[in-house]
Amino acid sequence: MRISVYTLFLAAMTIGGICYGQSEPQYSHYMYHRQLVNPAYVGSMDAIEFDLLYRTQYVGLSDRVTSTQYLGFNMPLTAISSGVGLSVTNDMIGYLRTTTVNVNYDYRKKFGFGTLGLGFGLGIIQTGLQGGSLLTPDGGIGGTQKDPVVPQNSVGIITPDFSAGVYLSNGDKYFAGAAIDHIYSVAKFSFTNSISHKLQNSQMDYTRNLLLTGGYEFPVSKHWAVMPSALIKTDLREAQIDISATMRIYDNIMTGIALRGYSARSLDAAILYAGFRVKSLRIIYSYDINTSYLKGFNTGSHEISLRIDLKMKSKVKTGFFYHNPRYL
Repeated sequence: MRISVYTLFLAAMTIGGICYGQSEPQYSHYMYHRQLVNPAYVGSMDAIEFDLLYRTQYVGLSDRVTSTQYLGFNMPLTAISSGVGLSVTNDMIGYLRTTTVNVNYDYRKKFGFGTLGLGFGLGIIQTGLQGGSLLTPDGGIGGTQKDPVVPQNSVGIITPDFSAGVYLSNGDKYFAGAAIDHIYSVAKFSFTNSISHKLQNSQMDYTRNLLLTGGYEFPVSKHWAVMPSALIKTDLREAQIDISATMRIYDNIMTGIALRGYSARSLDAAILYAGFRVKSLRIIYSYDINTSYLKGFNTGSHEISLRIDLKMKSKVKTGFFYHNPRYL
């Protein structure tokens, strides 16, 4: 799925037209860092959260590392029943780099069954391609590119990005959400044709995706709980599903398994999780065992993430004593 972004991008330049491709980074830790898939999550845990994530995918598939980095922050704004967050991702696929910065906001309403949040995200996407490093049948590497529709040097563009979502949760007990990303995100590239020396224009539209998430924690015993969860990503033409079962033991040991895919064609990986929590710090590691047709060309994918959550103290309004001299 991720390799098609690179291929379709070059195809778009070949025809000088528009490219539609799956542009979403892949995450195995979606249930631990939910702001990644829904802007309406921010502030829902009543804590100040700091997130770090690093993923390297399809290790050994090529000399160029396919990797993703994520930095996140979110906190509640209790005084106005809201939450705010910042999400920064950097995604590398070969010589194609996509950096996204989003500011997320949501309004939250508490009900007896949980808290409902309505949120949106505003940001930018910076896309860059190192054209001079590409090797094509008619060209070379390092400024000797002879393919007229491939840039000889690095090209890049910045485009706005918008997202929106709804998120329902009840602490650690359950969560459910729906979000739409890239409501409008179009990258337009311009570079000089290496043969005609005329301006070449290409455009890549980031596919608008519907992201559905949900999970429910079942207590197995006093010190052990299991949370089945799922992530569905679809552009209404194709879909990919992650189904997970994560376990929490004594509130400080995490483990679990997951499967990405639902059919022989979409099956991509089996995933193993392990992690721990020490006070406000949580670290999770996962290993993706590739099960697709690429399994003979790579040794799997690795993902490690860190979260620090600082619980906010609730301010309790206290009354005051007033002595009225008319009453003893």
